[in-house]
Amino acid sequence: MVPHLPLRGVRVQISGSVPEKSTLQQADGIRSFVQTLASTIFSEGGTVIHGSHPTLIKPLEDSASNFIRAGGEKDALTLVRAQKFAESSKQLEEIEIQRQYAAVQIVPAIEGNPNESLIPMREWMAERSDAIICIGGKWWDTNKARAGVPNELDAMLSLGKPGFVIAGFGGAIECYVKEYPELLSRLKNGLPDNQNSEIAKSISPENLVKTIVSQLKLLPLVRQNTSMGRNFRILALDGGGLRGTFTAAVLSKWDDMIKSGGGNSLVAHFDLVTGTSTGAILAIGLGLGLTPLEILEFYRNQGPNIFPKNRKLRHWLKSKHESTTLRKVLQEVFGDRKLSYDSCCRLVIPTVRAIHGEAEAIVTAHCQDRTAFQDITAVDAALASSAAPTFFDEAVWEAPIAKETFLDGGIWANNPILPALAEAVRHLKIPLDRIDVLSVGTMGSETDFTESLGKGKAGWAPTNADIFFAAQEHAASVMAESFLGPARHLRVNQQTPSAIKLDDKEAIEDMAYRGANVGKDSFVAVRSRFLDGIYVPDWREDK
Repeated sequence: MVPHLPLRGVRVQISGSVPEKSTLQQADGIRSFVQTLASTIFSEGGTVIHGSHPTLIKPLEDSASNFIRAGGEKDALTLVRAQKFAESSKQLEEIEIQRQYAAVQIVPAIEGNPNESLIPMREWMAERSDAIICIGGKWWDTNKARAGVPNELDAMLSLGKPGFVIAGFGGAIECYVKEYPELLSRLKNGLPDNQNSEIAKSISPENLVKTIVSQLKLLPLVRQNTSMGRNFRILALDGGGLRGTFTAAVLSKWDDMIKSGGGNSLVAHFDLVTGTSTGAILAIGLGLGLTPLEILEFYRNQGPNIFPKNRKLRHWLKSKHESTTLRKVLQEVFGDRKLSYDSCCRLVIPTVRAIHGEAEAIVTAHCQDRTAFQDITAVDAALASSAAPTFFDEAVWEAPIAKETFLDGGIWANNPILPALAEAVRHLKIPLDRIDVLSVGTMGSETDFTESLGKGKAGWAPTNADIFFAAQEHAASVMAESFLGPARHLRVNQQTPSAIKLDDKEAIEDMAYRGANVGKDSFVAVRSRFLDGIYVPDWREDK
């Protein structure tokens, strides 16, 4: 029987540092409090977020290491750094050491004004944390604007989240309370002012931890559908025909770079993978255990067979390319495997029911109310999402009850972020603020659509599909960022001077080259946010 963990899924930010003018007793008290607090939070199922201050790394490392030795996960502790503190060789070495006992998050910093360089990091922590506990801190006497602990507390309180203040050990937080005693009335932690005052004055680490953790358990913070400190991660792959070569090359470069550092496979980092059309082929391939390199070679070797040249006349009369060829090559790779039995990751594959043009998503049977497609094969699912009108015939699936006909999912979700978010929130019960999305495109273009204005059908004919996909993909990305914010949504893509056609087999090597370069250039940002060595358990074990 799984023990009840009152703080399961709750993230607590520990904001603080040992002030330079601390007495030995104060410094020892701060470190003792931090280590005891972190250990207690871990044991109760919660997680800790901290801004990587050097003076508190040791007590946090000791707590996390002890927890891991007792069978705990290393994502119980998240250490956050601004990008400016993750650039030198020494800093990078420190990060690799810290990744042995914690998740490390690197947040881009604002260049220029040193007083503002850490703002993105503080905003990131505030958005991710459920409560904050403040102790010690520096800079108040010399530059209040740089006093990180008060700033981090204010960031949390401005979001309506609870805080606790320990001022008895000195530092910036003690000065903040003395100058603004009304602060104790703004902590929103459910305690009366007199009790918050007692906490602020106390110098007993054990009593402080007991009081604060007891109150945390009473607050409405528990997130039972989250996994420790790591967010629920979604990998979203756009549609785009042979331009999937670009996407496969991006993924292959990332996969190669994490494996060269001793990491696990790319897909092992994601709770759910979604893909439309060519992105569906990629997503399903990853789910079935193909490496990104194997999928890239599939595009290189089979792309010319799937999309043969010189079919313009045929395109006027029937589907431009042979669906039987696509089925044949997919069958060779996927075999008779089924999504719900053979995919190592949850899948969301957008498609369209042909009979009435209804949007649909083929999904793995990852919860009790999502079993409609539990018997669909990988080949049928891939065809259902990639049956682009005029390019391929409709896809037919011999379902258990009746035959069903599908069209390309790119008609409504060429960028599949939104159906994936809906699946996670509605069916998997994941809180929206606990979701991260890595979205990979299939190259956009810098086409100026105003050149077609006022020219009727003839003027729009060459670009009508391009503007359709461009607007749809952009809208999905903008809406996703509105829901998630830039800290939890990362879009990786490349713009080209002119559009590359969906079936341009002559551009395969160019797209592979572009994808490899984009993968290399984006790796640092992607690794720190998604490919950090915190792996996802096989979802089938929870069925």
